[in-house]
Parts: sequence; C-alpha cells; structure tokens
Amino acid sequence: MEKKTQVLAEGTGRIPIVMTAGNVRVEGVLDDSETSREFLARLPLTISLKRSDDREYYTHIPALSDKGNAIEDYENGDITFYTGGPSLAIFFDKAGFSHQGNLIRMGRITSDLHLFDKLGDSIEMRIERKEPQMEHDVETMKAMYRTMYGYMLYETRNIAGIGEMIDDGFTLTHMTGMVQPKDEYIACIADGRLSYFSQDTEQIDVQLVDETHAILTGQTRVEAEVFGGSRHTWPLQLKFDMEKKNGQWLMMRAVASTY
Repeated sequence: MEKKTQVLAEGTGRIPIVMTAGNVRVEGVLDDSETSREFLARLPLTISLKRSDDREYYTHIPALSDKGNAIEDYENGDITFYTGGPSLAIFFDKAGFSHQGNLIRMGRITSDLHLFDKLGDSIEMRIERKEPQMEHDVETMKAMYRTMYGYMLYETRNIAGIGEMIDDGFTLTHMTGMVQPKDEYIACIADGRLSYFSQDTEQIDVQLVDETHAILTGQTRVEAEVFGGSRHTWPLQLKFDMEKKNGQWLMMRAVASTY
C-alpha cells in the first residue's frame, strides 16, 4: 500500500483538535491565524461532510476570515478553508495530481491518513478541541495495555493485577472463536495453559467514543504457548471495548486476531 505523506503547515501552532466519525477518531492541530481562530470559536461542531474524488471531505460553512495561510494548492493532511465555497475541506490523498486554489491552510491531520479509507461517501463528523482530560484518558489506556502484558508474562505473572484491570463481566474471544469469561481466562494464565514468554508492542490505538467509552486496539508480537501447543511467535492484535466506571477505565471485552 502506498504511503500517504503528511506535510506540516509552516508556522502552525499547536491547538489540538479531535474529529470523530462513528468509531473512527482522527486527530489534528490548528494554527493560530485569524482564520483558524474563527473556526476554533465555533467548536465543538457536528457537521455532515461529503467525500470527493477520494482525496477530500468537504462541507459548506459560513465564511471565515481570509487572514490566514493562503496556499496555491493542498498537501495531503491539510485542514483548509476554501474561500470559493465557502467550505471546510480536509484533504487526505492525491496531492500533486490536480490543482486546487482559493485555499487557506488552517492546520493539519496528525493521525495516520489511512484512517480516512474507513469512512464512507457521506459522514457525520464531530470536531472539537482535544481537552487535557481526553489526552490523559488516552495515555492511561495505553499504559494499561502495556502493563497488562507485563502482568501476563510467565516469569512475572501478576494475576491480581490483571483482575483489577478487567471488568467482572469481561470476556476474551480467541482467534479460534472460543470465548472465555474473566475467571477462566485468569485461571489459564495462572496455571500456564496460556503462557506468554516475551512481547514487543508495535502499535496501540485508542478511539474515544465518548467520555466513558473507548476502543483500544493493540498490536504486539507475542512469544507464547497456548493450550499445550508448541512455542510460537504471533503478531497478536487485541481489540478491547473500554468503559470508565467510577473514574476508572476497565477492559470490558477483548477480541483476538492476527495483523
């Protein structure tokens, strides 16, 4: 798959924003131009956008100031105000293949641009400032994932620690389709039926659904023996449904696959 490049807007500030469409969460930053400040003042904003030519999402918006970073054409990852609309246009692909003028670059996408491949022709998107609490929650859940693997390793098993991170109603769906409840899953780690010897985490992604729900997807190369099988290394992906209960994030459900 061809890698989509992201070009940073020169002179951009660091006003973080989050754009959510369904379960897809995209992050970006806005600069501190007058155009961007006017747009920022309208947030949070839920709007309908249309996909165009597999390169952008756009929608009509009330006009913004034109005192911003005017550009001759877009680069992949640009968040722009199209003065000819007036429109909001978010470009994610095909930079250099066509000319698009009348653009003011307000910022850029900082997430993987391939996230836009998951979106349909017409979407509802919520755009909002990325608040410190949201960032804290994301980092908390990523730390939970790393800690969980430390607790699972055969030589450093911490059964009580695992139990504190997963809800009483937790289930794990294995790649075979077998579903284990919390007590059975923990028992298998305790007695060695699930033995993990090493791990190398390559990617952790957290998508906040709302203030108390999130989806965490972790990709880790794991050396393990599973239910009496031979020792083997798997590229293991675990997708967790997360819920915040009484101020604490808990793992509610996990589904295992390879990546």
